[in-house]
Amino acid sequence: MDFLVHVRKIALPLYPQFGLQMNVYYIPPVHVPADFQRQMFGPGAERAIQVYRSAKDDPELLGALLLAGCTDRWVEKFRVADGWVFGYDRKGTEVVRAPLKEPVYVRPFRDEVHGVYRHNIT
Repeated sequence: MDFLVHVRKIALPLYPQFGLQMNVYYIPPVHVPADFQRQMFGPGAERAIQVYRSAKDDPELLGALLLAGCTDRWVEKFRVADGWVFGYDRKGTEVVRAPLKEPVYVRPFRDEVHGVYRHNIT
């Protein structure tokens, strides 16, 4: 999405010396050494990671990231409102929507209906 690449600069191309055209962009991996980040993505890698780590506090950025992974349709524009992100195609038709915050369900350890214990391992 143009917003992630050109506005927020969270997604970067691989460093040009690899001979790749700048048509594929990546969010640099968070848990690797900074020297490796600079080698793979250039001097903007550290800033991109800082922006990525702050996404939880930025509804617009969080919405763009959520849309990037929740549809196979091309999202031309998006907006965030009332805890949701809405994605639109070129004609302005809504093609996808997603909540900014997933609901959390806490199940009791003992399931009385089935008479079993649950093990939450995830």
